[in-house]
Amino acid sequence: MGAIDDTIQKIDNYIKTIIQDIITFRTKRLEASQKVLDKLKALMEATTYLYRLGDLYDKAIKIETETLKQYDITRPKLKLRYTGPKTSLLYNNYYIDVPSVPIFKYESYKPEKLSVEMGTEAIKRSIAIKLPLDTNVKEPPDLENAYGKYYFLDYVGWSHDYLAWTIFAGKKITLMGMIMEIDTIATYLYYVYQRKLTIDGTQYLFWINVNFGKVIGKTTTLAGAEVTDVEYPCTLFELGSEYPGNHSYIVFGNEYTRGEASKKGYVRDVLMVFFDDSAIMYQLD
Repeated sequence: MGAIDDTIQKIDNYIKTIIQDIITFRTKRLEASQKVLDKLKALMEATTYLYRLGDLYDKAIKIETETLKQYDITRPKLKLRYTGPKTSLLYNNYYIDVPSVPIFKYESYKPEKLSVEMGTEAIKRSIAIKLPLDTNVKEPPDLENAYGKYYFLDYVGWSHDYLAWTIFAGKKITLMGMIMEIDTIATYLYYVYQRKLTIDGTQYLFWINVNFGKVIGKTTTLAGAEVTDVEYPCTLFELGSEYPGNHSYIVFGNEYTRGEASKKGYVRDVLMVFFDDSAIMYQLD
């Protein structure tokens, strides 16, 4: 038992010595830190600092001492000289020369012209010429599928022309339960679309005239009631060409074959009537 007691006593003595050394180390370290801080405080109290606005590309606050200076870094400055043509402008009652620029004269679109032409592109995308696949056409088609070759027409222009189409007088069309006997188709404006195609070495002109106006006539209901001088908005399409071969026209998704020969060529007339919020198509010849 005596040897064990001696060992335990020695271990306790070692622990006490280590603890005492740690305390002594920390005490010395705190004293050294205090002396460093006291020295810094004494140096700072004995030194005068200069605060100024300097340049470090942009403005910045800098702190300097008599022995520690900070240099400024400024942005480089470039001077440009213009050697081209100049224009004199009046500014604050005197003239200054500035680089000249082209003068563009802007003319606004006339409202009446804008209102007339605003629908030309929409109609252009809804009408086309259709030719059989075996037709020998020099120009490549705009579209092609298993049913034929399709060519869009070019918008040529418009004109105000007040016309009364009496050639359709007596023709009858159905209007959702009513029968309308046409008296006159009165139009006031038309668009012209054309396209030239070279077929078998010969150039032919195709055209579609789009006439806007109203159809006037007499309606009769299923019960037999008649109303005269009835008017509905309408659009009259004149589908024509010089080409005598097989061809047809696509108008708002409807297909119409070539018309009969006339003095103007091969012409067919198609009427679109706007009735009860619907557009109804009729072939008139």
